[in-house]
Amino acid sequence: MNTVPLVPVSPIGAPTPATSKAPTIDIAQILSKAKRFSVLIRLLKTTQLINQLNSQLLTSGSGGLTIFSPPDSAFSKLKAGFLNSLNDKQNVELLQFHTLSSFVSISNFDTLTNPVQTQAGDDSKRLQLNVTTYGGSQVSMTTGAVNATITGTVYTDNKLAVYEVDKVLVPLDVVLPKPN
Repeated sequence: MNTVPLVPVSPIGAPTPATSKAPTIDIAQILSKAKRFSVLIRLLKTTQLINQLNSQLLTSGSGGLTIFSPPDSAFSKLKAGFLNSLNDKQNVELLQFHTLSSFVSISNFDTLTNPVQTQAGDDSKRLQLNVTTYGGSQVSMTTGAVNATITGTVYTDNKLAVYEVDKVLVPLDVVLPKPN
């Protein structure tokens, strides 16, 4: 596991993109520094989605990213064997369901239109994520299968927002029986 502390500058010797003078952001380092997201980090690395997300942040036209990060304790509340029962495509979709293709500050969740489109796609029957805000800073979400709450901010700048959620956002179609 990478234990390099998160610093808002490029690591010494790492190439910086010519198109951007912004520091390199490594989502895995951010999550690693918070010390309670090892399952999420492992999933992001094994699916190689971490590379795609980090690249997305470096793209100059990118509107940023918002990531909902369940801690290890949220993964431990899933049914035994749940993650192992998913194939590679379903694991990627599960992770993409935790990611929005734009930066959303905690005070701007009330500007989102339900259902909120995640990187998993826009099929509102299968991939429905509805967000409700209370008092401007309390945010809850429902997928039809899970009701979750943002419990804190892990990291935020003007391109990336990482929020801790108290449950794994399981898409409805993962828990519904498949039609015969």
